[in-house]
Amino acid sequence: MANPEVVMRLAHRLVLAVLIVVVDTAAFVVPLAALLLAYLLLARPAWFRDWVDRLYRGVSR
Repeated sequence: MANPEVVMRLAHRLVLAVLIVVVDTAAFVVPLAALLLAYLLLARPAWFRDWVDRLYRGVSR
């Protein structure tokens, strides 16, 4: 018969692996870039305008 400690460790590892896969799948289902763009369009934070200004400071028009 199998050692119960080894079986529990294997079951524990399998549960953790399934949880990692589920969390990873859920994280990539949420469109993070779209959420960021929506935030930038709605909130119009000053830090973003400052960042864009610094980014294009040396570029001629």
